[in-house]
Amino acid sequence: MPTEKTHQKVVASFIELLETHRIEEITYAAIADNAGVKIEVVRACCNGKLDLLAAFMREIDQKVLKERDPDLMDETPRDRLFDVLMCRLDLMEPHREAIRNLRRTVVKDPALAMHMHKLVTRSMKWMLVAAGIEEFGLRNVGMSNALALGFERLVRVWLEDDAPGHPKVMVAVDDMLANGEKWMGRACRVEKVAAPFIEGLGRLCQRPLRPKGQSTPPSATANGGAEASP
Repeated sequence: MPTEKTHQKVVASFIELLETHRIEEITYAAIADNAGVKIEVVRACCNGKLDLLAAFMREIDQKVLKERDPDLMDETPRDRLFDVLMCRLDLMEPHREAIRNLRRTVVKDPALAMHMHKLVTRSMKWMLVAAGIEEFGLRNVGMSNALALGFERLVRVWLEDDAPGHPKVMVAVDDMLANGEKWMGRACRVEKVAAPFIEGLGRLCQRPLRPKGQSTPPSATANGGAEASP
């Protein structure tokens, strides 16, 4: 099996080629040549280009988590998430052209767009973790998906904002998080209202089912109706 270093070299080769080519134009032979490895090594490293994209995004996730400032936890959740998202965009900066080329294909390929949304959603789950915001179950799914949609819009702004410091991006991140706070507040209120109904439905689903046509509980039938006797 390839070493971690070789795997990283193959991923880096793919992203480097993506800076000047559309993803559909990149061949596995070109990835191997650019990485200085044999094509069978590329196969051993991945099942395809989507795997390489996933590995690249995982590397960005890990860098964000590694660079997380412990003092960040003293800030509000909104400020923490703002800093985390800006950190992620900063780490993406060296790969700006590769991401631009990827997006040119994504907007024309629904299947690739759906796959990329899954990858972004997975990354956003870890961005929430980096910001000290950890949820579970449906709330985690909802927050990760909502943040993924917002981040995908942010990337469009980021690609068009060439000004030093990306002031338009900072405004867009702030606006997105402000809107997210409003929606989360509404979701929490709905959750509180729905909680008793969900709990009741859960108890109903846990009740044992009676055999078809049986009108009395199984225990009463088994005792010959003794429970009904005076």
